[in-house]
Amino acid sequence: MEIRRVPTGFRILIGAGIFIFTFLILRPSDPVKKWEYSFWNNAASFFGDIDVEGFVGLVLLIICPIITFVGYKMMIKLIERHMNNV
Repeated sequence: MEIRRVPTGFRILIGAGIFIFTFLILRPSDPVKKWEYSFWNNAASFFGDIDVEGFVGLVLLIICPIITFVGYKMMIKLIERHMNNV
C-alpha cells in the first residue's frame, strides 16, 4: 500500500488559512475594548516598550508565523494519518 500525501494546493491553503485565522484572532479589535487595551498596554510595559502599537505589530509578526508553522505541521500529520488509515 502506498503512502498518500496531501496535495500541494491544499497545503498552501491550510498554511494561509491558519496564518490568517491566527492574525485575526490575535489582533486588537477596532474600537479597542477596555480589556484588550489593558492587556496590550501591560504586556508592552512588561517588556519595557512605550509604543504599544509598535509592540502589537512586532508581537503579531513573531507569533503568527510560529503558530502557523506548528499548526500546519499538526494539520498535515492528522490529514495524512486519516488518509492512510481509510
